[in-house]
Amino acid sequence: MSPAGGLATIRRVERVAFTVALVVCAHAVVSAHAAAQSSVDEGWRRVLAADFDGALAAFDEAEAGTLTRAELVRVFEGRAHVHYALGRAAALEAALARLAAMAPEHRLAPETPPELVERFARLADRRRLTLEVELTESETEARLEARAEGDPGGLVRHVRVAARVGDGAWLEAQDEPLILPIDAARALAYYGEALGPGGAVVARDGSREAPHLREGASGGDDAPWGWIALGAGAAVVIGVVIAIVVAATAPADTQPSPPRLP
Repeated sequence: MSPAGGLATIRRVERVAFTVALVVCAHAVVSAHAAAQSSVDEGWRRVLAADFDGALAAFDEAEAGTLTRAELVRVFEGRAHVHYALGRAAALEAALARLAAMAPEHRLAPETPPELVERFARLADRRRLTLEVELTESETEARLEARAEGDPGGLVRHVRVAARVGDGAWLEAQDEPLILPIDAARALAYYGEALGPGGAVVARDGSREAPHLREGASGGDDAPWGWIALGAGAAVVIGVVIAIVVAATAPADTQPSPPRLP
């Protein structure tokens, strides 16, 4: 074996050793999820066994199912370790870029090779994935459209907008604007989500629990004061009528009389 070939083999063994150490330390405890979660776990088990093709197949299966955000983070991190072990620079960069775009706050395990940590930190400081829902109103309708920015490629699969008028039901639109009939007197609540592989939410603008809120027109708030003013006016009228009636029906000796001359 040539010196160059021997060095390449040593480097590959080092990558595999780093990956195995990471999996043993960071994924000793497997969380209890069904279906797609089991595929994520299977992918990591195959990484541990150095079955990298099998690991990628398991991660593919996980992405084809339904994933939470945390599960998708594990998939991207697992793919990064596989590509690092195999020396696939472009695929490694893509996996780290997607992970950094959706979860720049994510912390890789302490056992992660320094090269991976540095690459991830560098990518996390770059452009991040964001989502913004734009609201456009006319006299009779509201138009809501979500736009994602900062996708490194292959991360955002769909964008979804949800809204409700007043206390009505939530309505949704995916990959197209949501248009609702509305008048200025009624409140509008709305939010948006960017969905990645497995339907995981990779970015959001608001949420169902804490949506954006466009308040109804203030005219509705002035209505109680109008009723108060009307009631006060009616009370004055009633008071005047009562005073007149009392004066007209009072006994004669209580009526004022002209002064008598001595």
